[in-house]
Amino acid sequence: MITHLKLKNFTVFKEADLEFSPGLNVIIGENGTGKTHLLKLGYIFSNAWHTLVKNQSVISDQKVERYFSDRLQNIFKPDKVGSLTTTGSDGKSNVSALVYGSIPTLSIRIPNEPEGSSLPDDIKWEFSFSNRSIDKVVLQDRLTVNAIYGKGLYIPSKEMISFFEGFLSAYEKRELQFDETYRDLALHLSSTKLKIPPTFIKQQELKSLSTDVGGTLKLEGGKFYLVSIGSKLREITLVAEGIRKIATLLHLLENGSLEVGDTLIWDEPESNLNPKLIKDLALAILFLCKNSIQVVIGTHSLFLLREIEIITSQKQFKDIPQRYFALGKAGDTVTVEQGDSVDDINPFVMLDEALAQSDRFMDAGND
Repeated sequence: MITHLKLKNFTVFKEADLEFSPGLNVIIGENGTGKTHLLKLGYIFSNAWHTLVKNQSVISDQKVERYFSDRLQNIFKPDKVGSLTTTGSDGKSNVSALVYGSIPTLSIRIPNEPEGSSLPDDIKWEFSFSNRSIDKVVLQDRLTVNAIYGKGLYIPSKEMISFFEGFLSAYEKRELQFDETYRDLALHLSSTKLKIPPTFIKQQELKSLSTDVGGTLKLEGGKFYLVSIGSKLREITLVAEGIRKIATLLHLLENGSLEVGDTLIWDEPESNLNPKLIKDLALAILFLCKNSIQVVIGTHSLFLLREIEIITSQKQFKDIPQRYFALGKAGDTVTVEQGDSVDDINPFVMLDEALAQSDRFMDAGND
């Protein structure tokens, strides 16, 4: 899971230093303040271990440099990597992240004695580039090959199971406007369900999502269908978009793409969901956090934030670590305020606008 992200002269951020919690992380801000940029960077760093280190015998600076260069190009889709440098800066950008994992330990135990805890381990990934290209990669001098790091899974704001059919083939052969997060998600979605799904996904907190969907996803002939109660197949394109988004999350849990120790990064999970679905989604997100899945979301929804606040006031969810980030425009740059609760961040644009709307509504009723 990602614990720190530090940026200098990257897109809209002249300086930013974000500290993440191992539980829920919520990024709030107006359009154009870089929410999606932070989510995508978090995704790139959270998967670097699995791409560069796991099961690898040789880890060269050139390989690391190529990974970050390719991922920046394919996920942010700039004309050149240098375009990601902040306008008006000195032309040099630096980005680093700290990713947390563990090293398994061997010990001799007597029967029925609990297993010993793993040793903590972390990696600092860092790269810098000019407004022309990547020109430097700093690789930490200690990489423990047998360490355990969770992977990252990114769900874009636009659902994709409705156009899944033929997408992977088209992505490999043709120039498409979709960034690589859609390709990655399609690969995860194409995995079949586990014969024995994780036990935690059968618990009550996720059952409400299954009820909302009204069935389960089935991949047949390269196309998704919704199998409703009674085993009736329904084309996924005939299902409401909000339901498709919820079904996507359930499918990723059922096929093992999202596991304990992983990081779920979700851009605007509330989009095209009605209030009932948002309530159930908020409960599911916090349930995942409680089961040791780090969740990072970017949102515009005051309703979702209020629902999270209501749920975390309950005894069984009070111990979930939380972190909130408010992005605000300040001239030609973006500032970041952060804290462990919504009350710690200011300005809170959505709250201000919601209160202003309430005032306008009351004024209109008095006319």
